[in-house]
Amino acid sequence: MVQSKTLAQLTSFVIGVAYLIGGLVGFAYTGFSGVTASNGPKVFGILSVNPFHNVFHLVVGVGLLYAAAKLSSTFNEGALIGLGAIYIIATICGFIYAHIPVISVVSAGAPDNYLHLVTGLTALAGGTLSASISKSPRGTTPASAIAR
Repeated sequence: MVQSKTLAQLTSFVIGVAYLIGGLVGFAYTGFSGVTASNGPKVFGILSVNPFHNVFHLVVGVGLLYAAAKLSSTFNEGALIGLGAIYIIATICGFIYAHIPVISVVSAGAPDNYLHLVTGLTALAGGTLSASISKSPRGTTPASAIAR
């Protein structure tokens, strides 16, 4: 019997695939040199990467894909909320302090900051919406459950 996936598991899968591909493409640009270089190559000419950044993206991607496939919806909700918070913090750091070599944020307003913001908001939305849906009585939406 095929078990349907929850919103959190689907969100984990989509973000996981994106970050796995991103990490692999990043390595195609950087190889393994300049592990934490903040002036490394730019993927598609816009996103700064270095091998450390690529490894982080691979870990995030593989972790989310594993969670989506094997772990509970509740675990996925927590993982997405935690990951979303990390990426929102990375965004804020990128806008406030524009040179953080380890995470390759090299200038305020860089496209990396906006990618981190989109990832953070998507992860937070997937985790929190899934949690509110799973807590609703069967057959209701979160808003109609509150009204009861």
